[in-house]
Amino acid sequence: MVSEVANLGAGDGSTPEGFTTEDLRLGKKATKFLRALSPIALVACVAIAGFVLLDVPWDTRMPYDGEYDRSGRGIPMQIAMLPCMLLLIGIWRAGTTPNAHHMRKGSRVGTYILGSGLIAVCVVGQWVIAESILEAGGCLVG
Repeated sequence: MVSEVANLGAGDGSTPEGFTTEDLRLGKKATKFLRALSPIALVACVAIAGFVLLDVPWDTRMPYDGEYDRSGRGIPMQIAMLPCMLLLIGIWRAGTTPNAHHMRKGSRVGTYILGSGLIAVCVVGQWVIAESILEAGGCLVG
């Protein structure tokens, strides 16, 4: 383990205090992993949304039991397909900040495990939402 502090700041001459060159190198590797995984998952979510938008009637709404809304109508399917994709874009953009690679061991482990898990949950969530919209639109027999 290298004990010297690296001068790999945002380009303004600042030194990230307490980080070793090894921490910063491995942090860059972790952010690079998420920056590669996020667009792949985003393409999968866009493909799922595209399939749903092409196959389901445009006025289809998300199934809703009416517990909190007196009308009992759900949200439009076009809006229901957005949250997972927006979260993936946020994860992707978070990895591009100048200090995204400033991580110690715990943060790197969390990035690999929780970041990958969150990305997987986004894709599975998009799939589940798409399946329920396809059933509501009459494309799948529930």
